[in-house]
Amino acid sequence: MILYQEVWASITKSKVYPQFAKRSWRHTLLYLFLFSSLTWLLGFLGIYQNVSQGIEEIQSKITNELPDFMFAQGVLKVNGPMPVILYKDLESIVVLDTSGNTDESILTPYHSGMLILADRMVNKRDQARTEEIQYTLFSGVSFSKETMVSWIPYLKWIQFPIALITFLYSFIAYLINALWVTLIGFLLNLFIKTKITFVEMYKMSVYALTLPLILDTLSPYVGIVLPGLIFYVVAGLYLALALSLWEQDELVQV
Repeated sequence: MILYQEVWASITKSKVYPQFAKRSWRHTLLYLFLFSSLTWLLGFLGIYQNVSQGIEEIQSKITNELPDFMFAQGVLKVNGPMPVILYKDLESIVVLDTSGNTDESILTPYHSGMLILADRMVNKRDQARTEEIQYTLFSGVSFSKETMVSWIPYLKWIQFPIALITFLYSFIAYLINALWVTLIGFLLNLFIKTKITFVEMYKMSVYALTLPLILDTLSPYVGIVLPGLIFYVVAGLYLALALSLWEQDELVQV
């Protein structure tokens, strides 16, 4: 409830910003942590959906489109007619052929591509760079199509480290963006000329980022890409209004 009240006040009541500046560091950092957690959760829902959809697509392609195969002792064996075109467009191609009837020349017409053979894989990065990976490097590994399909559900566990990384990124980004907004606030203060400390300006900057962060988090869901400049302009406007009210005696309480 306190978080909701402060989020709402930071968006709708510019007169409370001088009060935000008087908050303790503990209170301000708690708000920053809770609000960045909220925006992270909203943003991570999209990542979770994309990762889950991608895993399902991989499982479907391997199950329905990839022929039965076995990899053991550094040799790949595939059942079915060869070659198999796994991917192809105007500039790139991915070809599978373990029969020995296809060589690297199939990649020549393409800017990039990959050829998967029985004993090695040829990866053409571009017209000037081609690398070769020998399967003997993985001679101690063995798997089949059946085992690969059984592994796919475990890919969902990758979402947990992704969740942790994206949360840390959002929290650190909030800290850094508040610093940039603080600098913008001091530029504005050259004209408004109030007596404010760096710490007080930084605390207000944390709250001034509330609306920009909400807009930035929700914009992908509505198909709108906001310019980065808008992000700082909105926060700067909140600071400008707060500084203009800085020395007024009557301040609104949250």
